[in-house]
Amino acid sequence: MDFSAHQRAVWLTSNGAPHSMSRQTEYMDGKDFTLHWWEAGEHICFYNARGEVSRLHIRQLQEEAVKVVRKHPSGIRLMSLAREVHNQHPEAPFACIPPALRALGRLTFTNVISRPERGLFVPAGMGELKAAGPAAREEEFLLPLAAFLEGDVEELTAAVPMGSQGLGDPWGVPDIVGVYRRCAGDAFSWTPEILAVEVRNTTEDLLSAYGRTVAHQLFATKTYLALPRTLAFSDKRELVARCQLRGLGLILFGPSPRDEYTLLVPARRCPPAPDEAQRFAERLHARDEEKFRTLFG
Repeated sequence: MDFSAHQRAVWLTSNGAPHSMSRQTEYMDGKDFTLHWWEAGEHICFYNARGEVSRLHIRQLQEEAVKVVRKHPSGIRLMSLAREVHNQHPEAPFACIPPALRALGRLTFTNVISRPERGLFVPAGMGELKAAGPAAREEEFLLPLAAFLEGDVEELTAAVPMGSQGLGDPWGVPDIVGVYRRCAGDAFSWTPEILAVEVRNTTEDLLSAYGRTVAHQLFATKTYLALPRTLAFSDKRELVARCQLRGLGLILFGPSPRDEYTLLVPARRCPPAPDEAQRFAERLHARDEEKFRTLFG
């Protein structure tokens, strides 16, 4: 007998399926039964391709999720975790996987999984781990970061490392300065935009790093803070919120200059003080004419 979706839901309810299906019955009005699922006790139930009811134990899904989380010491987000677990059970509807995993680290497997922030699953003991900064010197990260910003993030006209050059400013100078300006062949001209990057190869004294990055907004249109990936989760959460509030960009990098660079928060365009931008350009021209010409032509 060929049941309609509604008739099949009613038949299941009257033949032993649990009656607490309020969350799942809304999925029973489509034609593809393989998308429908419901919870029965400690199992996830769903239709397979033959129209038969299959079951997966919720704890089985959670145990597989624990194995995945252990492979990600820096943490993994819920949907990414659900996709990896679903790869082990492609016959099940993907929509049933995330609800089965939400209790991880809070109600189940609390001894092996921690939840340092919403939606993030981390091996226990790693959530507040503060590792030492990268072994490489800070100067070794400047050229790769400049190339990352110039080509992958902002498509700048030019970006150059500044190093320890002070320019006679008590607030210092950014570790990397980039510029977006008119080039030969462009149809019209515009005022050059300066990009400033503060780089730290250690997670110590984050308040000072954040403060100097904010100070660069005085003359830069876009400003970034670049920090090691070993940043503690609590500090990262705080910095992400503060950077989003101030329009700062946040970049994380690994222990080696050859590691991947990740744009965590994109910088927002914030108009600088025109006289301060002009003063910065003049100081740079007076101190290092070669870098000035690389940036401003």
